[in-house]
Order: sequence, then C-alpha cells, then structure tokens
Amino acid sequence: MERATQGGRLARRESTHGTTVSLRQDILDVLTARADTRQISVLGRGDRATHYTGSQLLEEAENCLKDWATCLGNGPQVMIAALPFGEAFLFPLLASLIGEGCLVPIAPPRPSDAPGRMRHIVETCGATVVLCTSAHQAAVTAQLCDDEGNQICPVYVVDGPNVPLATFNSAPKIVAPIIQHTSGSTRFPKAVPITAQQIRANCAMIQRLWGVNAETVTVNWLPHYHDMGLMGGILYTLLSGGQSLQMSPFEMIRSPLSWLKAISTYRATFSGGPAFAFQECLNRVPESACDTLDLSSWKRAFCGAEPIPADLLGRFSTRFAKQGLDPKAAFACYGMAEYTLFIAGEPGIPATEATLSNSTVAPCLLSAETRANIRICDPNSGHVLPEGATGELWLRGGSAAAEYIGQTKDTSQTFVQTADGESWLRTGDLGRVSGQFLLISGRLKDIIITNGQNVAAAEIEWLAAKEDTALNPMGAAVFVPPGAPNGHAALFIEVRQGMTPQRDHRQLVSAIRRSVTGTYSIKLDDIRILPRGELPRTSSGKIRRQVLADTYVASPNDVLRRE
Repeated sequence: MERATQGGRLARRESTHGTTVSLRQDILDVLTARADTRQISVLGRGDRATHYTGSQLLEEAENCLKDWATCLGNGPQVMIAALPFGEAFLFPLLASLIGEGCLVPIAPPRPSDAPGRMRHIVETCGATVVLCTSAHQAAVTAQLCDDEGNQICPVYVVDGPNVPLATFNSAPKIVAPIIQHTSGSTRFPKAVPITAQQIRANCAMIQRLWGVNAETVTVNWLPHYHDMGLMGGILYTLLSGGQSLQMSPFEMIRSPLSWLKAISTYRATFSGGPAFAFQECLNRVPESACDTLDLSSWKRAFCGAEPIPADLLGRFSTRFAKQGLDPKAAFACYGMAEYTLFIAGEPGIPATEATLSNSTVAPCLLSAETRANIRICDPNSGHVLPEGATGELWLRGGSAAAEYIGQTKDTSQTFVQTADGESWLRTGDLGRVSGQFLLISGRLKDIIITNGQNVAAAEIEWLAAKEDTALNPMGAAVFVPPGAPNGHAALFIEVRQGMTPQRDHRQLVSAIRRSVTGTYSIKLDDIRILPRGELPRTSSGKIRRQVLADTYVASPNDVLRRE
C-alpha cells in the first residue's frame, strides 16, 4: 500500500505543477514525515555512525541557507559543489533544493584533472559560487583562474568561517534543481540539466518497478557526483520517504566487506553498484569473514553502469546464498545521466537463471513500461530495427533530458525529433531486445570492426582475461588507435589486486593474441599488462578507452601519463 501511495503522490504533484522547476515542497514533505525518525545516516570507519532525523536535516539545511544569505546575498544560487562524501555534501544538497537553487555536484579537485576543467564547468553552468572544504580551497581557487590569473568565481568554504563574498554573476539562471554531468569519457564532461519533472518521473518508476517506498533502507557507497550515487543512492530513497545510510566510496574500495557489513548491520533492503563492486566481493571477501553476515534483508541488489559479464550475478548469488541473500535480489540494470538514471532492468528472476545462451553480458529484464520507451535503431539511418537485431538504443519518456548546456552540436545530435514529431534521446549505446530482455553490448565508439562484423570492446577484454586468473576483465581497455588498419587494435589490461600472473609475460601475451585472433580475427598489435589502477577512468569507474586511443598515436610510450 505504501508503494502505491508514494507513487501516486509523486504522480499527482507532477500533473498539478507540471511547469515547476523546484523540489522544495517534495523535500519539506519527506523531512516533516520523518521529523523524529532517522532519515539519513553517515557511516564512518569501523562501527562509527552519525544519524540524522528529518527535523535535524531541516535545521542543518536552514543553517546553510542563512549562511549563504549572509555571505552571498539573497538566493537562489547556482552552486558548484566540489565536496567530499558525508555531511559536507548532504546539507548543502538539501539546502539548495529547499532554497530553490541549482546544485552542480562534481568531484573534489584531483591532481589528474585536466587544466581548466572546473573553470569550464563554472562558465558552462553560469555558477555564482563554488562550494568546497578548506582542504581543497587552494586547489579549487587555482582551477578557477583564467589565463590572466583572475579568479572567475567566488569560493565558499563549507567548514568556514566565511565572510561576505563579492558576486561575479548577480542574476543566476536557475534552469533546473540539479545539473548532472556525464561520466566524462572526454576531457570535459557534458552538463545535463535535470528538471524536477524528470526527477519525479524517474523516481515514480523506481517506486513502481523496484518497490522503493517508505520502508526502504538504502546503503549507498557510490559517489554523489555520479548519477547512480546521487539519484539512486540519495534522492530517490529520500523522495520515497525511506532511510539511507551513506558510506565513503573509498571505504568500499578499501574493503568490499565493509559494504556487506553495512547491509547486514542496518538491515538494508536496497543497495548496488557497477559490476566491479560485485566482482570485488567475490575476489576479496574471504569465506571466513562471512560467518556473521546476514544478507536476508537485501531485496534489491542492482548492478549497472557498465556491461556486466553474463555469469557475474549468478556467481554472486550462489556465493552469498549461505548468508541469506535472496536468489532474486541481484539483477542487471541500465541507466544514464541523460535519462535521470533508470532506464531498464528489474528484479523478478533468480540471477542464476537471468542469462541467454548466445550472450556474454547479463540481460536486463524488461516490463511493458520500460519496453515502451525503447527503440533499437540503425545508428546511421535512424530506422527502427526488428527485435533481435543489434543497434543503437533510443529512448523517450518523462525521464529524458532535453539538452546539454552550452553544447549546441552535441544537443542536436543526441536529442532528436523523428518525422512523426516524437522526441528521442540517442544513447550512443549498442544493444538488442530479445524477448523480455534488453542486452547492452557497449558504446558505439568502443566497437571494433573486423571483416564487416562489429565486436564490443568488452567482449574482447573478457576473452583476454580468461587466459590468466590474475587478469581483471573490468580493468581493461581494447581500443583502435586512430589510423590503425581494419581489424587491428591495442589491449591494456590490469592485474587484480594482490595477484601475479601464473604464466611468463611473453607466454601470456602470446596466448592472449592467439585467442583474440582465433575468435574474432582481430590482431592485437600492442598488449600491455599493467598494475592495478593504471588505466584512466571516469567518475563512475568506467575505463576511458577513447582517451587512450586519442593519446596513443602522439605518445604511445607515455599514454598512461597523468595530466
């Protein structure tokens, strides 16, 4: 009954206030409903945790708004949030939503950031201020200087103290409550305005199809500056009236067991992540550490953000069945920032049975609702392809965005209108529909062409990794350097943490080359076996194959050198 009530409430508000750009009342409603009960908790190392009720969160958000009014003037503001995990981000997020501003979550500055990256984001979004912590203030300020050394935007330090700041943009344009950046396979990621209507529409789908409601307890370790972490891990649980527990991404990567322990301890019902997270649990959580785990509460173990090996979730389910994991809990899903996250993939089939004999990837279960919003099209002509054919995924529906800010060419190429007047979002992903399943092959730009056949880079990477258990199929990149002959490519692949290949280096390289040539008729001209963590990745952990390809020709020996 709760699920229907929550979904109905969101749908009614959408129809009544179809043009609003604000989530203010939505947030006030859920904070008030849980005024005296836990709403968001922040988990620390070990058993440390700080719990916040709805009224406490509202008080913290109001304090932020008061400080901003003193230091920045009357709102609303367009704020770049270059903030770390935890309260430093959560309180400003709620304050911006309640204050009807626009928040732009990005990762705190890193040494590997491209020069001018933050300045580009500020200029594109029309930001009035950048929020950061004192630990990152110097790096943020350096990123905000133009070619003459002038700072283009004020910096507000959330752990203060702060003083009134001069504003550089006195009349900010609030285009949406959230601007979400794509995961960044290029030097500068694209900015996607996510409207209140799109958030409500996608949240209502999650409520209907995944059963997220006021009883939901979410454990989220995903970065808040990525769509899966922000929408799936924070906002959708919040808007559904549920409880979330936020843990540091670095803690999960340091110890995958900490993720499972949090689910067990807090009786979480909802948690997930990319394929590598499930693989890390299989590789790095010893049997002896599982004796005290109880995963019986975990009903929605969603896996997405990258192609998923066909057998991964089945192996995960089998491995943790002794800990009470529901055989139907783990399931593949598909989403992207331009669709406000969720596109397809639902629970309902045991993970060990959710496979297709002719596929190397795990399929996403479709319902009538999600199937109706998907087309498989020829990427060149745009013509709709028959069921079973592989082509580009096109999407429609209330969750679809409409533009990239400041990117006229990319907007016109991605957000298209067909002859019948319908608007469609071109995803750039290859896939096919087979019966009740959607199968994602990979990105169009990551396809290797040989003898007229299209082969997904991920399939070659997984085949290569089979030559030695120390090789990591989800830490690999097959790419075609510009100008390379048809059917030729390069492979960079990392070794799993704490493991060493069993074969001699030359023997292993030779075996990989023979296997790939024999299976796909693709010649790997350059094969490199690397330590863990060497490959460049996006904010969601995806390998940046195109970055490798673009820099390989100019400097093949320094292709992994950090910017």
